[in-house]
Amino acid sequence: MPVVAPYLPVKNAALVAWLANFSGLITASPATYGLTAGDATAIAAQNTALAAAYALITSPSTKTAATVSAFNTEKIIATALARPYAQTISLNPGVTSANKIAVGVNPRTSVPTPITTPTTNPVLTVQSASTAGIILRYRDSVASPSVKSKPFGVISVQVYAKASATAITDPTLLPFIVAATKSPLTLSLPATAGMTAYIVARYITRKGLVGPWSPIISYVSAQA
Repeated sequence: MPVVAPYLPVKNAALVAWLANFSGLITASPATYGLTAGDATAIAAQNTALAAAYALITSPSTKTAATVSAFNTEKIIATALARPYAQTISLNPGVTSANKIAVGVNPRTSVPTPITTPTTNPVLTVQSASTAGIILRYRDSVASPSVKSKPFGVISVQVYAKASATAITDPTLLPFIVAATKSPLTLSLPATAGMTAYIVARYITRKGLVGPWSPIISYVSAQA
């Protein structure tokens, strides 16, 4: 039968048909779906119970408030039982896509790309500077100058800066200023006219993994 997202159909007739197909194929060959004979037995028992309860509510002579309530109970139990099995089969790389589709689940076997510590650094450029602040641009060190996107997994660029009368060559001496997500950005940095400001940056991921420091850049604040 065709795959139904998210696996279990909502309508009663479709759910009963889905579970019958699901149970039948697993009963015939549980190992094909990465399951055991015990799993197949449990699924088959619930399939039988759901089908019997459904038969009662589809016949005018047996459809009552009691039989409808009983079916709804079996439906809840069947859904709770089948969903974990369906998800397990869907994510099992040992089950072929064809068999997943046949049993009624989506073949989700792709492995997410892990987000690792950034290995590249931002390259900083002061676009302009005025009393309103510094317009700062950044790009990735291995990307084309026209590419503004950050490396995979990076959520922001941490910018550190400080105005100083003496040269600063150690990035750890610069205080954190802002986490930027877009380029260019405006950097407000108090400084005495004629004093040199030093700026450095590094990438950070959502899990707090930080990359290497960028080269420190500097600029001289405008004279008063």
